[in-house]
Amino acid sequence: MAPDASYVGKPYRSTEAYLATRTDIRAFAEAVGDPNPVFHDPAAAQEAGYADIVAPPTFVVTVAGMVTRQLLEDPGFGFDHRQAIHQSQRIMQHRPVVAGDLLSTRSVLERVEWLAGYHRLTLRSEVHDERGGAVCTVVTVVLGPDPSA
Repeated sequence: MAPDASYVGKPYRSTEAYLATRTDIRAFAEAVGDPNPVFHDPAAAQEAGYADIVAPPTFVVTVAGMVTRQLLEDPGFGFDHRQAIHQSQRIMQHRPVVAGDLLSTRSVLERVEWLAGYHRLTLRSEVHDERGGAVCTVVTVVLGPDPSA
């Protein structure tokens, strides 16, 4: 079954805002092995001009991924997400995520292509703070096998 191209342009949104906590930010920074003090120490972050600790730039992928997963797992879409792999991901950071931010995401499928036995999906996610300010844009390209190939 091929992904349903009529899903191109269909928006998916956060069901609730995501609170970026110090605990989550520190855990992510530790998981990616980044010892930068602004990711761990509030005093270092404040000295650098931030209200609280700052998340590594790739932290937003976890937030955006919660929404893109809604599309990939939508049974009507016709994409076997269990065998999908990332081809690429681009993060355009408009401002850093700071502990205490309430983040919401809007994701949309931009393109469905067929490429050498795979379906290639391009998804764009816009992450905003509680005031509607742009935090980042994440463009993800995912490959999944075409069962008819």
